[in-house]
Amino acid sequence: MHKVVAHQIFFFLLLLFGASISWFSQEFQNDLRNKNHYTKFLNKQVLTKVTLVKRLTNTKVYERFYADVSLVNNTVTSGKVLVEIPLKSAVKSKLEIGDVLLCNTNFKSINLPLSPYDFDYKTYLARKHVYAKIKINHKVDKIGESNSWFIQLQKLRNSVNSILEKSSLSFNTIGLIKAMLLGDKNDVTEEVKTSFTNSGVVHIIAISGMHVGVLYLMLLYTFGFLKRFKHGDYIYVVIVVMCLWSFAIFSGLSSSVIRSVTMFSFLALTKLKTGNRLVLESVISSMLLLLVVDANYLFDVGFQLSYAAVISIVVFYPLFSKWIKVKYKFLQYFIDVLVVSIIAQLGVLPLSLYYFHQIPLQFLFANFFAVSLLFIVLYGGIFVLIKLFFSTNKSFLENVYDVFITYYLEVIYYFSSFSKWIIKDISISKAQVLFYYVFLFCAWYLVSDYSYKRIKRILFLIIICQLFFLFDGFKNKETPELLIYNQYNQDLITVRNQKKLMVFGKDSLSPKEMDLLKENQIKNKLKYFDCVADESFQFKNENFLIINKKQSYHLLKQKKLILIMANNPKINFERLVTALKPKQVIIASSNYKNNQFKWKSTCKKLQVPFYCVSELGAYKKY
Repeated sequence: MHKVVAHQIFFFLLLLFGASISWFSQEFQNDLRNKNHYTKFLNKQVLTKVTLVKRLTNTKVYERFYADVSLVNNTVTSGKVLVEIPLKSAVKSKLEIGDVLLCNTNFKSINLPLSPYDFDYKTYLARKHVYAKIKINHKVDKIGESNSWFIQLQKLRNSVNSILEKSSLSFNTIGLIKAMLLGDKNDVTEEVKTSFTNSGVVHIIAISGMHVGVLYLMLLYTFGFLKRFKHGDYIYVVIVVMCLWSFAIFSGLSSSVIRSVTMFSFLALTKLKTGNRLVLESVISSMLLLLVVDANYLFDVGFQLSYAAVISIVVFYPLFSKWIKVKYKFLQYFIDVLVVSIIAQLGVLPLSLYYFHQIPLQFLFANFFAVSLLFIVLYGGIFVLIKLFFSTNKSFLENVYDVFITYYLEVIYYFSSFSKWIIKDISISKAQVLFYYVFLFCAWYLVSDYSYKRIKRILFLIIICQLFFLFDGFKNKETPELLIYNQYNQDLITVRNQKKLMVFGKDSLSPKEMDLLKENQIKNKLKYFDCVADESFQFKNENFLIINKKQSYHLLKQKKLILIMANNPKINFERLVTALKPKQVIIASSNYKNNQFKWKSTCKKLQVPFYCVSELGAYKKY
């Protein structure tokens, strides 16, 4: 009993220590504290020197890189920046990792989200220590190349890409090998991505904990014979860990690979301890170590999904494995894969619903198939790469692997065709996510050691959760909301009241506008939209007027309005403000930049409060 209490105290202290160190680490790693950071040159035309350090997945419009800034206008600077190159630009595809560039450009802030319900790309990049972007759509001067080991590694991966592209493998097979072994998803077609997404196995085409886990098991099996020798356990663990980190380095040291390899390296170290292996503690320790290095990992969706899946497997698989045993090892393997898939999905289910709002019901069958054969995909891909290093001539190995991948993808396509099996537009709150994990903990706590004392503790915990839900429901009681979207090419001004959304200033909504409202609809469980052509409306006893035409608005008799400037109306703004004496002016993103600048200057001159959506983000009022 005393051992159990001591173990629990140690576990709690480990969590507390890790959380404290992570917080201090985050404070010390704040790039913006650096006096030489490039952000002091924001929105200024400058001559800057940057080094391309990482290629990102292309968008439909841009080729993208991360780059290190070292010089701005002959001033030594630091920081990481996002580089965007239009795909139609002559510069496109002429730049490579390691290139040192000198270019005339300006650092621009990352775009704010369209609304509070949309993905916040600016915050996402800030957590990766990227605070601005530059666009290169003209000639730049390449003044050198970086010789750092990381850049040389990137170039090695590029040479492997070139070897793959010269091979006789099909385009889809090359794209899958690049994605699953090299971490490069640029050559994975939209059709393949969509099929994996709709099947619920999209994690297969990105190097993640699943791949590293399969590789980890393959390495344990491959080097298991070393344990027979003297000090074999130590040699065995060292080789497994070295192989894992070699794979991480070769695949580009992406965040997902680093966290997965760190996690399985800690798991490998538990092999040195006989008897009761501290598996859960090793997983938690690896998580805390990563958070000490960079606390922003905690907000990474991949980080959350990876650890939720692994902790779920570590906690629940030993319980399930006791009940499901068969005589035949071959059959036991597929049963274990099925059980692990179910347990992993149970662990990530609330997070998947919270972030992606859908769940493919066929995921169980798709995961069973995709994961069962994943070791063949990985092993086969490694052998094909090794063979291609020596010869790019077509061989029997490549033919067999190509045919296998073709049929592998065909089965994934088949599972993705069951579109009726995909439950979409599901919305759950953070409180519901928390309650789900409390429920999982209660289930594990009770099943692992069934007792009357534990039942009482669980009932007490459930009552606390119910009280929390009541408080959360009261706090977040349905309240009306006015929202002006941060959309530069069209205005969306909405008022939400209960389950109804009214869109003002429009007769109807285009399909694109419907897409923009999708996240709002899902998260607030809206039942229907209603377009209102009126350009004046009332919200919370305040009167709003949309100014979007060339009209004599200044002749209106009503004062203390809140004016919404939209779509570049051709009016005398100063005369309008002087006549109406508005309570506030809201400048929508759809207006030209020069109009926004003039109107802001006028508001300052006449001491009228204003809100510029393009600078401050979507306007939201409760």
